[in-house]
Amino acid sequence: MSVLIAPPDATGAPSHIVEFAQGHLAEQLESRGLRVIRIENVTRKLPAARRRALLRCKRTEAPCLKWLGTASKAEVVLVTELDLKSGGYRAGVRSHLAKDGTLIAKHFADDVPQDTLLDALTQALDVVVPDTQRALRGLPPAPPIDDVPPPTRPAPRPSVKDVPPPTEVAAPPLVETAPAVATKSSARRWAWLPAAGGVALAGVGTVFYLKAKDRYDTLEQATVDAPVRDSKALVSEGKQAQTVSRVTLGLGAAGLIAGAVMFLWPDDAPAQAVPSAAVSSGGAMVGLSGTWP
Repeated sequence: MSVLIAPPDATGAPSHIVEFAQGHLAEQLESRGLRVIRIENVTRKLPAARRRALLRCKRTEAPCLKWLGTASKAEVVLVTELDLKSGGYRAGVRSHLAKDGTLIAKHFADDVPQDTLLDALTQALDVVVPDTQRALRGLPPAPPIDDVPPPTRPAPRPSVKDVPPPTEVAAPPLVETAPAVATKSSARRWAWLPAAGGVALAGVGTVFYLKAKDRYDTLEQATVDAPVRDSKALVSEGKQAQTVSRVTLGLGAAGLIAGAVMFLWPDDAPAQAVPSAAVSSGGAMVGLSGTWP
């Protein structure tokens, strides 16, 4: 169906509002599957005098509408009304039969704000377009009786007798799972590190112990006839060797104890024992502190 969008009947509406309204109506009609004819495309081919006369004719009179329909070769002439009043716009559309200007359908809304003007025109088309299509094309034909499928009856519900007895499902056999194998303690794998360090430190301590003993024996064997040349140096070297010997022997003992604890520590408890060593002027101390499982 071809539709001519005629010049609107606008009173008090700004020109840019009228242009927006006409463009919105064209988009809405095309989205509904109608072939839209714009008035500017019709008047472009007419002489200037006839163009002015066609645009100035009253769209409320049948001769003007018939003239518009003849010039555009459309089936329907659509006229927009935009009347600005104190409470808002009176907005709506009318559809006329192009061959004689007969009114087909119309729809209007009063007191429409400017920001909802396009929505009001869309609602007017929702009423006018279906009525116009029914007037020109008639109602769609009803489907033939042969094409209508027969009603389906619901399947009868099975009775208690028809339901088969429930079948017994044997439970799956129990599968014995193998007990979890305890993993070896990670501390046991590294027990050799402190033990090896302890052995090395013990060796160093032994060397310094022998050195201190040598200085002590030299001082003890000195006599008046065979005095020691530098006794103070021997005493200082002996004390230093004795101190180093005590420290390294203490640390070596602590390393050996730590290696033994890490090797003997159970798998299910974290190692909480801490070896310790201390050196004083009177000797050395080696200990082990912690919580045993």
